[in-house]
Amino acid sequence: MGVTVNLSGVRSKLSPSAQRNGRRALANQAAADMNPFIPMDEGNLRQAQSIDVDGGGIAYHQKYAARLFYMYMHNYTTPGTGPRWDMKAKGLHMNDWTNAFIKGADW
Repeated sequence: MGVTVNLSGVRSKLSPSAQRNGRRALANQAAADMNPFIPMDEGNLRQAQSIDVDGGGIAYHQKYAARLFYMYMHNYTTPGTGPRWDMKAKGLHMNDWTNAFIKGADW
């Protein structure tokens, strides 16, 4: 009596490419969900973003992006925006981000 275990399906779901696809889907969803919380005067910061090739991060390409991300300032022109827009979006959209990763990784 023998037992045969086929792990090919498990290996494909845990493969580096599946993980990368999941991270890309997560990063795209997170970037879209964070946009409303990014301070906006002319919209340049919201438009000048990119997602890393492996889906490991979101980069903002304006010189002042780090200052707006980390430092609290007064008189934001758009209500509901401010520093650490990732944390504001995280509280509202974490389930969406988890589902985006699962769908992107084809789990």
